[in-house]
Amino acid sequence: MSDTTTNEIILTPGAKTKKILVTGLALFAMFFGAGNLIFPVMMGIGAGTAAKSAVLGFIGTGVVLPVLALFAASSSKDGTPREVAERIGKIPGTVLLFAIFLTTGMFYAVPRVAAVSYEMAIAPVIPAAQSNGGVWLAVYSLIFFIVTYVIVLRPSEVVRRIGSILTPALLVLMAVLVVTVVVKLMPVGNAPEVKYAANPVAAGLLEGYFTMDALASFVFGLVIVGALRHEGFASQRSSFRATGAAGLVAGAFLAIVYVGLCAIGTRVAGDGYGNGAEALSGVAQQFYGTAGQVLFGVIAILACLTTSTGLLTASTAFFRSYWPNVPYRTMLLGQVAIALALSNLGLDQILSLIMPVNQLIYPVAVCLVLVTIMDIFLPGRLYWTYRLTAWVAGFVSLFEALWATNLAVFAPLRDVLDAFPLGSAHLPFAAPAAVALVIGFAIDAAQKRFGLHEIEETKAPVAAETSVNELATR
Repeated sequence: MSDTTTNEIILTPGAKTKKILVTGLALFAMFFGAGNLIFPVMMGIGAGTAAKSAVLGFIGTGVVLPVLALFAASSSKDGTPREVAERIGKIPGTVLLFAIFLTTGMFYAVPRVAAVSYEMAIAPVIPAAQSNGGVWLAVYSLIFFIVTYVIVLRPSEVVRRIGSILTPALLVLMAVLVVTVVVKLMPVGNAPEVKYAANPVAAGLLEGYFTMDALASFVFGLVIVGALRHEGFASQRSSFRATGAAGLVAGAFLAIVYVGLCAIGTRVAGDGYGNGAEALSGVAQQFYGTAGQVLFGVIAILACLTTSTGLLTASTAFFRSYWPNVPYRTMLLGQVAIALALSNLGLDQILSLIMPVNQLIYPVAVCLVLVTIMDIFLPGRLYWTYRLTAWVAGFVSLFEALWATNLAVFAPLRDVLDAFPLGSAHLPFAAPAAVALVIGFAIDAAQKRFGLHEIEETKAPVAAETSVNELATR
C-alpha cells in the first residue's frame, strides 16, 4: 500500500475529533427532516406496550441502513456516488443517480420540507393562515428558500454552519420537549395495533425502511466527504474513516432522538391525535402554552431547514459535475425557483408521481448499498454481483412501481406481487434479489475477481472537494 499523503493537513487528535463531531451533527440534522420528526411518534402511539421492540426495528432500517449507505457512498476513490452507482452499469447507474438527486432535491423532498414546515409551524399559530393559507404559504416558502439560498451560497461553510449552530439549537429544543413529556407523563399502556401485535420488530423494520433515508445517504455523502477532505482528511482512507465516524455520530443521535419521540407517542396514545405533528404540538402546548407551540414550530423549521440546505448543496454539486460551465449561483437559483413553485402548487399531485419512482429506485439503491458493503470487506471486482442483484431488484420493483401509480390497468399486479416472499409488505424484490446476489457472487468467485483492490492511503482526486467547496467561486 503506497503512502503519498504529503498534501494532507496534519491534524491533532483533538482537532480531528472536533471536526468529525461537527460533521456528524450536521449529518444528523440533514437526515432529520419532517418525516423523521413525526413517524416515531406515530409508531409509539400505534405500538403501545410493544414500542420498545418496534423502535428497535425502526432503528435497524431507519438508522443502521442509512449509515451503511453512507459508508457505501464514501467508498469511491473520487469521493462521489457516481463511481459507486456505475458499478451496476454506466447507463443504469447514471439513471439511478439522476432519479435520486431529482426526487430528493428540487422535484419533491425540498419543496415538501418547505410546505410541511409551514403546516407544522406557521398554520397552527397564525389565525389568518387558516382563512388565507395560500398567501401565507407563499410568503413563508419565499422566506424559507431565501434563507436556504443564502446558506448554500457558501458551500464550504454549510457543514460548519449546520453542525455548530443549527444542530445544537435543534437538539437543545428537542431535549426540552422530550424530557418534559417523558418525566411528567406515564406510558398509557395501550395494546399494540394489529400490525405491531404479531411481530413488532418486523413492523418497526418496515417503518424504518419506508423512510427511504438510504437514498439521502447518497446525496449527503457528497457533501460530507467533500467537507471532510476540505478540512484535511485528504486521502481516500482517512476521508473514508472520517466519514464513517461522522456517520456513527449522526446515527447515535438519530437513534436517541427516535427513542425519545417514540416514548412521547406511548404517553399520548388515546388522546385522539391524528398524526405525529398534532401530538407533538399538543403536548408542547399542554406544558408550555403558546410558548410550547412556538417551541414546536421552531423545532419543525430547524429540522426542515437543515434538510433542505443539505439536499440543495449536494444536488448543486452533483448537477455541476455534469454541466460545469453553468455558474454555481445560477444552478442553485434555478433549483430554488423550481422548489419554491412546487411547494405552492400542491404536493399531493407531486407525491402521486414521485412515489412510483421511489418504489422503483429505492430497492435498487438498497441492493447497491449491501453489495458495496460486501465489496469493502471482500475487496475485488464484483462485476456480476453488483449487476445481477441491482438489475433483478429493478425489474421486480418496476411492477411494484406500476402498481403504485394507482391506474386501474395495473391493479391486477398486486396479486402477482403478493405471491413473492415479503410481497404483501411491498418488498417483492427482496427474495429474487437475494438469489441474484448469490448467483452473481458465485460467478465472480469462479472468475477469481477477489483481492483486486482495497481502499488506498493515497491522496484522493479533488473532484469531490472542488464540487462542493469551491464551486461558488467559479
